[in-house]
Amino acid sequence: MTDMTPKPKLKAPYTDRLNPQYGTNPNAERKRAEAFELLNSFVRHHGGSITSPPGRFVRIECPRGSALPDELRKLGYNISERGTVTRITSMDYVSPADEKFTGAPSPFAEYSVFEITLSGR
Repeated sequence: MTDMTPKPKLKAPYTDRLNPQYGTNPNAERKRAEAFELLNSFVRHHGGSITSPPGRFVRIECPRGSALPDELRKLGYNISERGTVTRITSMDYVSPADEKFTGAPSPFAEYSVFEITLSGR
């Protein structure tokens, strides 16, 4: 007597067809990571900071009046302004009265926020 139990079906061909693997090109991933690292070093060198995780859109903060947005425009990046944000710097607390009358620097700083795409377009 022969064994008539059905063989289990493999789901791999169906899974591959329904769930294609996008973005698995290791060279493209490496190039994107290198581009992010180069942009990060450029932004830090010019007094700004990247406040978003690595990805297609990069959010950057720099002190108000900084030349960083102009430098990025010269490199060919399209910049989208996203407003301003107030950050607490590493200075000691200064009361508003002392700040007003003595001219002591405030621990709060205004930063411009803008966004660019990593590809530069």
